[in-house]
Amino acid sequence: MAAGSETYWQLEKVYYTIVPKHDLVVRVVEHGEVATTQGEGDARKTVTQRMPTKLHEYKVKREVLSASGNYFNILLIDPALDGLDLHEDNAASMTLWFKLLHSNAEDASMYEATIDDIWYMIAAGKRYDFKTTNDVVKAWFDKWYLTLAQSHHLDYKEHQALLLPTYVFDNAQAFCAATRYVVYRATTTVTERRPIPFLENEALALDPNIVSQLNAAKARIKTMLHRGLYNPIDDLLKRARCRCKPHALYAYEQSLSYTGAWPLETSALNNSMEMVLRKLEHNFPVQPYRPQTCGSQFCTFDFRTVVDHAGVEARNYFDGLCLDCMHHSVVRKVEDGAGEGDEEYWRHSKQGVPWDAGCRIQHSQPAWFFSFQGPRQKM
Repeated sequence: MAAGSETYWQLEKVYYTIVPKHDLVVRVVEHGEVATTQGEGDARKTVTQRMPTKLHEYKVKREVLSASGNYFNILLIDPALDGLDLHEDNAASMTLWFKLLHSNAEDASMYEATIDDIWYMIAAGKRYDFKTTNDVVKAWFDKWYLTLAQSHHLDYKEHQALLLPTYVFDNAQAFCAATRYVVYRATTTVTERRPIPFLENEALALDPNIVSQLNAAKARIKTMLHRGLYNPIDDLLKRARCRCKPHALYAYEQSLSYTGAWPLETSALNNSMEMVLRKLEHNFPVQPYRPQTCGSQFCTFDFRTVVDHAGVEARNYFDGLCLDCMHHSVVRKVEDGAGEGDEEYWRHSKQGVPWDAGCRIQHSQPAWFFSFQGPRQKM
């Protein structure tokens, strides 16, 4: 039940008319750390308490809020109840939710929300059973993300913080872009990033299996790049029979070392795959030392062509994770025993079926493979 108006009379108040013809008032009470002095004389001390600091009052439709999820449907079962107090919620996120629930997404300010605001929306969605995959909500999030991406270049930390929101709001394009970005630009282990207010909120996080797949993709890219760069070395050591092979081997490895990306295992310890690829692309000698060789295929090859091919293959390997493949790879059961199988996921592995058949994004086999979320023994 709502507390009496006199309870918060001293607080700063902000009023929102979500719908003119309202029949319910929801008050969101913001809390903050307030320092107070207790005791007298030598016993005086400052005590910090979390107390109400600001009041946000929303005029909404009871029917709309009841239909939003089980939480408010149960809370509003009493027809005489005409007001609610909600505590410890973020006003910006609740304003967004109330507008979206009432299909009122035309306000330009709704597209100025910060990434932190979106995280608060996710938290409120979990608390109050709001549906993040509602068509109106999804359409708003898609436009919000596009507005954000067009406003400035999103950096690594922002892509990390967008992993969960793009997943929760089911934006396939944005989630794919975020997962690809962090895989190629992580200097160490791929992780998601929680905004500061959520650092200790373990409930708001991606499934660990998703993060594990991103790290597996990163490891695979490094393996492919190493294989592409090492193949000529392997041929010189194991297949070449000429006397000039030591000179060719030295010249090739010297050119690789000049880039700062070789040995790859050492370079990859503190460089992202993107940085390693850039070093190979931009730092490779324009005129590398090339010893005179016997002309065999093993010791006479174009160093730059080998490096370029390996780099292109590594850079184009991973498109990002596919939300549709992720969804189809998990067997889901419902209460009556029926459910959804994973046949659609495995159909993509059949001859003649594109890896991205029916998906909202275009992708190749690696994206399909790393999007798998089912039991490991099935893969």
